[in-house]
Amino acid sequence: MPQKPPRPLRPPGSTPPRSSGTLRGPLFSLAVDILLPLLVYYAARALGADQVPALLLSGAPPALRLLAGAVRHRRIDGVDLFLTVLLVGAALVSLIGGGPRVLLFKNAALSLAVGAWALGTAFTRNPLAFQLGQRLHQGEAVRARARLWQDSTPFRRGQRALTLLWGAEQFLDGGVGALAAAALPPDTVPLLDRAVSLALLALAAGITAGYAHRFRGRHALPLFGAPAPAPATAPRAPRVACGP
Repeated sequence: MPQKPPRPLRPPGSTPPRSSGTLRGPLFSLAVDILLPLLVYYAARALGADQVPALLLSGAPPALRLLAGAVRHRRIDGVDLFLTVLLVGAALVSLIGGGPRVLLFKNAALSLAVGAWALGTAFTRNPLAFQLGQRLHQGEAVRARARLWQDSTPFRRGQRALTLLWGAEQFLDGGVGALAAAALPPDTVPLLDRAVSLALLALAAGITAGYAHRFRGRHALPLFGAPAPAPATAPRAPRVACGP
């Protein structure tokens, strides 16, 4: 009777690697932060709402996502805290007064602020790319990546390079959004703004994937995954003395 192959060894306390669910969180955030606000805005306009209330309603899905995440995890990390403060500040400015263009400039200012914050984290001990990478893992994988950050200069350099790339992408997104808010009809700006955001995100994602692939081939290190654990060595059999 053939024997079953042995299960691969994992360090104690580690969790199995996630595969299909790894991208679920980022894709959900992308849908809630970019696509759903667009649908809410144009649905509200189709139902007869003015531009200002429609723009205010379109900002609700990202805020609710951040609030739900904080309640579910019973904590709020640096990324979510920063975005929450920006959304609350933008809502307060919107309620004080101003027409639809003020709200449209608010979206551009949000991207510019995120870009500035991302660029600022590139020179700290927790750049944005490293923080987001940590959120894709659990347990031993998180600790392994933290050790890799402490021990590997190329790994730190790669994380900072990606953070600079994403900060520049957000700056470009905000700049295009500001020009659109100043020059185009208000009802056209949300669609163009989301289309530009998705195009820039796709471009940044493509550059990120290519850079991560070359980095792994050059340094044998994953920028987003966890380093492979050292292979477990089988215990040596005791030597048996052979007597005459």
